[in-house]
Amino acid sequence: MGKRKYHAPRRSTLGVRRSRASSAKPRVGGWPPYNGSPKLLGFPVYKAGMTQILTREDKKGSHIYGVEKTEPVTILEAPPVVLFGLRGYKYTPYGKKAVTEFQVESPYKFFKKLKALPKEYNEEEKIEQFKAKLDEMNEIRALVHTQPALLRIGTKKPAIYEIPIGASSVQEAFDYAIDKMKQEIQVDEFITAGEFVDVIGITKGKGFQGPVKRHGITILPRKTKGERRAVGSIGAWHPARVTWTTPRYGQLGFFRRTEYNKRVLRIGSDASEVTPRGGIPGYGIIGGKGGVTRYLLVKGSVPGSKKRMVMLRLPVRPKKVALPEPRITYVSTAAQN
Repeated sequence: MGKRKYHAPRRSTLGVRRSRASSAKPRVGGWPPYNGSPKLLGFPVYKAGMTQILTREDKKGSHIYGVEKTEPVTILEAPPVVLFGLRGYKYTPYGKKAVTEFQVESPYKFFKKLKALPKEYNEEEKIEQFKAKLDEMNEIRALVHTQPALLRIGTKKPAIYEIPIGASSVQEAFDYAIDKMKQEIQVDEFITAGEFVDVIGITKGKGFQGPVKRHGITILPRKTKGERRAVGSIGAWHPARVTWTTPRYGQLGFFRRTEYNKRVLRIGSDASEVTPRGGIPGYGIIGGKGGVTRYLLVKGSVPGSKKRMVMLRLPVRPKKVALPEPRITYVSTAAQN
């Protein structure tokens, strides 16, 4: 602290891990309870970039209620996902155990880049075997895959996710899945404008960094012997080891992070409404091939770089107050340098 006259602790926190993610595909650690009309509890999308909008404050009690204001928003592209299988689970004292599963052939032409079913595979027989064991199941999860070839990001290989189907009963979830099998599911079947979602993504990677950039420690005085951009002491002689709480150099970025309760401001299909002139630098033109994709405007920033996948999930810490669909009066499409 030196002679500093204000409290300035180190900006780092011990509450999060600083280890590089194993994949750019975000992993979901848990899902919220749900009891309503059947639908998927999560939806994978792709980050395009950011822009700004003009909207009216709709939170009652706010001192600027009804006043027009500027908001930064993130543009996400959401190609439809395809449901190609189911997996049933039962609850045991040792956690969830898989009962059975089945898969069908996906209509996505690049699906064989990832996996292929055996030549002799009876889909109807597998479905009947799954249906016969519904009484043993407590939860049904859908096997879905993305369709990145519908976008303009240069990726064709799909990503597979196992997403729970929220419903009031296992039978209702099974009927919903059979009705949607081999079909495309759009993001507006998962969420509507004005609602909140949790965003799970992989942050931008910054490589190997020192403790000043990584933890925000103070740079030592000029006459310090040896290093200046290092911690003054790494600990006592005994215990004869460096504790994990000591700020040290290491990996920075490319971490899996979750941001809770991000508000969806708009869901649309006409990408020209939000595409900046000349496209987004590092991403290009928003709007997939064939006009089947959707776009989302999410309030604030979203972890990760452009073209990277993020997972939207129903909130595990839901807000008690429901807000209406936002009144957006203007979306900036100015050219971005």
